[in-house]
Amino acid sequence: MMYKLMFLSYMASALLYGGGIVSALKRKETAVSALRWFGLAALLVGLAVGIYVMTTSWIDTGHPPFQTLYQSLIFFSATTALVFLYAGRRILVMGVITAAFILAILAYGFLKKDVDSVELPPALQSAWFIPHVVVYFLGYSALFVSFVTSILYLIFPKAKELPSADLLGLDTLDFNVYSYKAILFGYAMISAGLILGALWAKFAWGDWWSWDPKENWALVTWLVYTAYLHFRFTKRFSKKGLAWISIIGFLAVMFTYLGVNYLPAAQEALHSYTME
Repeated sequence: MMYKLMFLSYMASALLYGGGIVSALKRKETAVSALRWFGLAALLVGLAVGIYVMTTSWIDTGHPPFQTLYQSLIFFSATTALVFLYAGRRILVMGVITAAFILAILAYGFLKKDVDSVELPPALQSAWFIPHVVVYFLGYSALFVSFVTSILYLIFPKAKELPSADLLGLDTLDFNVYSYKAILFGYAMISAGLILGALWAKFAWGDWWSWDPKENWALVTWLVYTAYLHFRFTKRFSKKGLAWISIIGFLAVMFTYLGVNYLPAAQEALHSYTME
């Protein structure tokens, strides 16, 4: 019941933000303001329900609510909503895309729903677990923002000149700069995640790195964003080139998170979620 309410709330948010875009193009300022706020309210309801679901799960099972794939997808939806609320709530198109992405996450979670509770191996029952997961998902959510803004930059390189840019929330926005700022935060988070993961591995298994498939792809993802920052600072890539690196980076993020689980080598890996 709560899962359906969460899903419907985010669906309402996507529709309301979409209606806001239509109203903005028609220059209906009052409608834009109302739809933006209603869209934000619906997203907040979805986030609140998600937090409630995670909290009750933690109380019932006695472990953090992101040990299974299903739980982690709900947590990812929540961190994505939080990052949007901080970084993009004024931008109507970002509202539509964020809510739609969250809907896709939740739909995937419903289709791939696994057990509600798992018992981690003793080596993984560690204080490192929570900070490692939290910083990674915050990073993933910020990198989602950079992914979206990079695509928008490629489509609308001069967003400020679009019709109704002021009502759409694009009048003071440079997608390329916005993407860069999101990557700075996301990069800091996934870097912290790598360090925390290495420390955790050292205490759990005695080795900093085990070349597990998910570890390897996490490193690939980090290297992609390292390349992005290097090329931006050295000015060796055009803005379009950087946007493409940002897009590739987030595709690597999603493969690290979900795609690796389908690899044969990941079936026995400690870092991969069990897939049905």
